[in-house]
Amino acid sequence: MIWIMNERKQKTMSNASNYTISESYILPSQGKIYDTPIDPHVTIRSMTTIEEMKRLSQTDTPYKVMSDLIESCLTTPIGMHVYDLCVGDYQFLLHKLRVVTYGPDYKMVISCPNCGESTVVNINLDDLTVLEYNEEEINKLRKVKLPQTGKEIELRIQTPRILDQNEARVKEIKRKSPDLTYDPGLMVTLESLIYRVDGEIPNAAALETFVRKLPMRDANVLLQTARKLNGKVGLDTSVVAKCGSCGYNVVTTFRFTPEFFGPSID
Repeated sequence: MIWIMNERKQKTMSNASNYTISESYILPSQGKIYDTPIDPHVTIRSMTTIEEMKRLSQTDTPYKVMSDLIESCLTTPIGMHVYDLCVGDYQFLLHKLRVVTYGPDYKMVISCPNCGESTVVNINLDDLTVLEYNEEEINKLRKVKLPQTGKEIELRIQTPRILDQNEARVKEIKRKSPDLTYDPGLMVTLESLIYRVDGEIPNAAALETFVRKLPMRDANVLLQTARKLNGKVGLDTSVVAKCGSCGYNVVTTFRFTPEFFGPSID
């Protein structure tokens, strides 16, 4: 099911000494993607200066910092830390935090393929399409049979925690092997995507061996399927904007810029 991100269910300003604004939403996953039951109804308040200072802190775990920040802005617990939500729910909350703090207007530069000009356009973040949980589509993508080895792989839904762990592991491998002649990022990513192989959960050593020997044709199928799976819930980042020079409708992808958490006021 697809719906548009314009359903603001609540906006409140509690009293004269509290100038935060809060709004209520439903997570795109509806809580159905998790083994642990959670309440998909969330109310998130606007950021204050202390949250912005946390966001700007130097860190080796950027997803944890943002997850903790979002968690602190949720007015009621949902039963699971934001750090362990699927990436789609996390990104949804990130956008909602921006909307409730600064409003939905977002400036972005687009390049027109028709006339070649660059234009600054205003995008309404509430108009971004949101993909809700669809059990049939999720289950269809969660298991994939590899074309070359014939192995059946059950994929793991990615979370902010997993993304931070992947980055930390890549850094650790490079630190331990400074003369490494390849980038271990692909191997680490593939390992994080695989939950079961032929119905069995492999240990770390077996999983690393399996990934290292995996034919690239199979690896590509895993990567492409995982991308589709993790994109089935959350924001559709496709954006259509009109060129200011020739009026052509430019189809582009949403991009994070300093405007996201520091919108210009001119």
